[in-house]
Amino acid sequence: MSVCAKGADLVLPLTGNVLGSVLDTAGAPQMGASIQLFNKFQHLIAKASTGADGRFAFAGLPADFYSVRVSAASYLPVMSNRIAVKAGLDSMLQIHLATLFSNVELSYAVPAGGMSNDWKWVLRSSPATRPINRLLGNESGVEEAGMHPKIFSGTHAMVSVSGGDSSLIDSDSAQSDLGTGFILSTNILGKNQIQVGGNYAQNSLLGPAAMGLCAIYTREPDGGFRETPEVTLTVSEFGLAGGQAGPAGANIPSVRAMSLSIYQTLDPIDDVHLEYGMTGESVDYLQHTSRVSPFARVTVSAGVAGQFVASYSDGGRPDELLAHQPGDSVAREDLQSDDISSAASTLSRLPQLSYANGRLELQRTHSYEVGYRKTAGSRTYGLSAFYEDVSNGRVNVAGDTSSLPLGDLLSDGISKTTIYNVGRYNRNGLVGSVNQRVNESLDVSVSYGRMGGFTADPIGTQAGILKQRSHNVANANLNAHLPKAGTKLTAGYGWMDDGAVIPRHVFTTQNTYISSGFNIMVRQPLPPLFGMPGHFELTADLRNLLAQGYLPISAVDGHPLLVVQSPRAVRGGLNFIF
Repeated sequence: MSVCAKGADLVLPLTGNVLGSVLDTAGAPQMGASIQLFNKFQHLIAKASTGADGRFAFAGLPADFYSVRVSAASYLPVMSNRIAVKAGLDSMLQIHLATLFSNVELSYAVPAGGMSNDWKWVLRSSPATRPINRLLGNESGVEEAGMHPKIFSGTHAMVSVSGGDSSLIDSDSAQSDLGTGFILSTNILGKNQIQVGGNYAQNSLLGPAAMGLCAIYTREPDGGFRETPEVTLTVSEFGLAGGQAGPAGANIPSVRAMSLSIYQTLDPIDDVHLEYGMTGESVDYLQHTSRVSPFARVTVSAGVAGQFVASYSDGGRPDELLAHQPGDSVAREDLQSDDISSAASTLSRLPQLSYANGRLELQRTHSYEVGYRKTAGSRTYGLSAFYEDVSNGRVNVAGDTSSLPLGDLLSDGISKTTIYNVGRYNRNGLVGSVNQRVNESLDVSVSYGRMGGFTADPIGTQAGILKQRSHNVANANLNAHLPKAGTKLTAGYGWMDDGAVIPRHVFTTQNTYISSGFNIMVRQPLPPLFGMPGHFELTADLRNLLAQGYLPISAVDGHPLLVVQSPRAVRGGLNFIF
């Protein structure tokens, strides 16, 4: 007995295909659209262009999760994440491009002899799937456009104005009462992405205005040479209204900070992905201090069993690892907004300053973390354990601080709190999470665990107002994207044991974030006005709406003191993206 199989049908037992068509809102095929295929680590692995019928194909892909980015002239780029490629199936994408709201429809089909000849032709002719047999010279004498890429391409920018309550210097986003900023992202010669941003902000408190500039350089993996590292340079200047600001009547000095980060990746063997780099920081404020912070993360894929992750950092927060965390959030679908958001996040980073015995110090955290994550269908499970050894640790206090050592206090100049240096401490934690992707526009996640934190010292001596112990923590998050309105909503509620303040831990082995209180972030794009090429976007950031996470302490002299976990703050803004 003999078995006959039709190779043209591409029925493979261990691989699948991604087939797609790019159309406009009227259903007309879009020829020449650029298609990029990314793996689950968000690394570019293949490219294609649509033909006259608007179709593209990626064949013979190992069963896994992928992302597809589509860009075409006169349209905003659109990205679809977590496209499951299943063995022996075709993942069918129908992409409708629009000037503002694009959408992607995903379906699955079993390849069979009934596959249309059009699709067979696309699969056979796609340069993304066709092997290279030999390299020929350009006999036609016509130079390809790809040999002479545009000097600038994929350029987009954002100008923003925001105002509202100021935030803590150690929070996610260091915001002033009123601020303006700009961010520009472009590709140079098609391979080199440059992002440049700046901001200027003024506080109602005394002190100089806050200013910052950042530049981020990345190069595509297929740039012709070995992949170069991602480099981020940031310089900032901001004023401190209190603390040791010098003699009376003197000008209040400014804090001047500069940081340089290098992030690199390496795949030494199959199923092993290594990320590493370092950040160097230099800070001047009456005195000078600096630190170098190395970081690394290794991810080992065990196939259907999941992924095992381990990370290490020493010094500052490993923000680069957090920025490159594989994400399940629907908020990552708009790649253009992600480019801009990454630069905005970099601008908001401020050094972890404090005073210790009258000397300027930077908090240093020696962190080890191990984790496990597994994706089963639309659900992702995560478990992480960490150990931290912190020197020059900091908490934010409000109220009458006269009972605290003056040499350990530093006003942040951004909020009405003061940074108090609590010295050295170590802690550990264990947190598990479950993320459920309901559909392409909605996912929810819950997490629970125990982490080291602080409670009020009943003695209340000047030598120490806090004592350590482990506490229960829980968090629930919702991420939603309304395709028709374009609204992006992120809401979360973080719960901690009563009477506890828990310093934030940046998880690098799973996608979870624990922040005390009820928090909401909204981004609402507005329709284009008067035929303008860009669009406006309203933003709202509501933090700790229920005013939770405040720890009262009775000092020895009876003056009230409050340790602030996260202040209640309301901010709004208007962005112009073009």
